[in-house]
Amino acid sequence: MTKKGEFLTCLEVLNKSSEFLRAKGVASPKCDSEWIVSSILQKKRMELYLYPDEIIGEKELKEIRSFVVRRGKREPLQHILGNVNFAGLNIKCDKRALIPRPETETLVEHILQRIDPSYDGIILDMGTGSGAILAALCFSLPSSSGIGIDYSQEALSLAGENLKALSLLSRTQLRQLDWNIQKVKEEMVGLVVSNPPYLNADEWKSAETEVKEYDPKAALVAEEKGFSELRKIIGVSAKVLASGGMLALEFGVSHADQIEEALSLEFKEVEILKDLSHYRRFSIAIKT
Repeated sequence: MTKKGEFLTCLEVLNKSSEFLRAKGVASPKCDSEWIVSSILQKKRMELYLYPDEIIGEKELKEIRSFVVRRGKREPLQHILGNVNFAGLNIKCDKRALIPRPETETLVEHILQRIDPSYDGIILDMGTGSGAILAALCFSLPSSSGIGIDYSQEALSLAGENLKALSLLSRTQLRQLDWNIQKVKEEMVGLVVSNPPYLNADEWKSAETEVKEYDPKAALVAEEKGFSELRKIIGVSAKVLASGGMLALEFGVSHADQIEEALSLEFKEVEILKDLSHYRRFSIAIKT
């Protein structure tokens, strides 16, 4: 980006970083450059443009260059920065678990719009990963308690770090389990939530480099054209949910009709809801 001893302004750094990332095929070069520079300078993104002629120090330039080079190699921005904002919470991110996505925040919003803020029951997060969903719900429902299950011990270690950082460990449990019926204890919980693997093989092949090289494949891809884990979770949820309990799911855009049909066998008041791009992506169902 610059030679030793050369000075660059904030705007010049932003422009050079954007040009570099664009040439490397990064989808959002300007936005990613802003996040990197603002993180190193410890400023808000908007503040970068309030002082465009501010000279960036050599130490900061070195750090920015390192981050920009990593992003140019298609390492996810969230891994480089070490965290992501999810539902207003700072969630640590690394290769141990799937990066929480903005669309999943919408699932959390749908749940909170439909549940009593004084809810004091159990939240079961199936495939908790980084713990983002469990953390967001427990944080917003302060009388609740939570259980996060995942087959991956690495993911559970990351979830534990996030729950500890948010002072939620005393109200939550993490268990290394898959969601086969014989292995999930009947808890009679009031809310089950899951963002399980739902990509099919073709969707995985066409996924971006950031996804294929840095997200755990097992957290994304499922058999039966992406439906196998969703089907299992619906079956387990029908057993562990108390009458009147809620099941909230995220699924692939091709699964909406299958989800609606499967849920109608065990649940009432089935809603299929849209994501920010207006695709049918979520379901909310109430146990009979």
